[in-house]
Amino acid sequence: MMILSVVPEIHTGLTGGDTVVLCGAFLALVIGVSVLKCLYLAKALDSLRAVTWTLREGILRPLPDRVGGLRTEVRYLAAEPGAQVGGDIYDVISTPYGVRVLIGDVMGSGMPAVATAVDALGAFRELVRCEARLTMVAQRMDASLAGRPDSEDFVTALLLGLRPDDGQAELICCGHPPPLLIRNGRATFVDALPPSPPLGLFGLQDEWCRAGPISLAAGDRLLLYTDGVTEARDGSGVFYSLAERTVALYDEDPGVFLDRIAADVTRHTQGRTKDDAALLLLDYGDIRARDGQLRLPAPEFIRDIEINS
Repeated sequence: MMILSVVPEIHTGLTGGDTVVLCGAFLALVIGVSVLKCLYLAKALDSLRAVTWTLREGILRPLPDRVGGLRTEVRYLAAEPGAQVGGDIYDVISTPYGVRVLIGDVMGSGMPAVATAVDALGAFRELVRCEARLTMVAQRMDASLAGRPDSEDFVTALLLGLRPDDGQAELICCGHPPPLLIRNGRATFVDALPPSPPLGLFGLQDEWCRAGPISLAAGDRLLLYTDGVTEARDGSGVFYSLAERTVALYDEDPGVFLDRIAADVTRHTQGRTKDDAALLLLDYGDIRARDGQLRLPAPEFIRDIEINS
């Protein structure tokens, strides 16, 4: 009661000018606190972005322009604005056994998926330099992911082993969309048969994974991608037509070409992508196969889609 009785005395002792001054001071205090809070949040956000960028650099290292004589380009479209780390992974490494390539999509979310991505890339980077057979790389990657405790995440993936000097390659498909071969105005989906389960789930089948051969000629391009590209939809629910658009948007410069596709995917979805998307282009340039022709192990190995641009 004593405190309450003092308040009216203070109030009644204030003039109109004093009240204005006090209100102004109080408003300045509120604004000052808000500004400090915003500065603190901005600094914290900058720190978080720096950590995220460092994490991305560790997971998805920048690819060199050329690897083992191949020109490489990569574009990453994150579903979340400003996100730097997602579930899509890729790498291209020159090894004693030729150039080896990985593109994959982690089936999971949050930090467990990031941990799975780190494990998968770490296993790939270690194994490709010491395993002569690409099938054993895939087999041991699967064992590494399947053997982790308390983790149910798995990875759909494509593994490629390339010998740029003669245009020979082998492909292992672990539940992942097939690569797109681009040659002379035509877009061709390359299907490796038989397909294998995703990495981490090889235990679902009795036999080991097998690789399918590919032969490549001068000027060929292989476009690897994740399902965030082919499953991207417009406002009417229509899927993105990758084969048709690659022909329509073709450019001699690999970087410009991939920029066009990435922008086209974003335009198709009106910027509302629901899944991360990765595009990895391997350009063969002047590297020539022995006979300059595509050699097939079986007629059904390749699905051919010719586009009249």
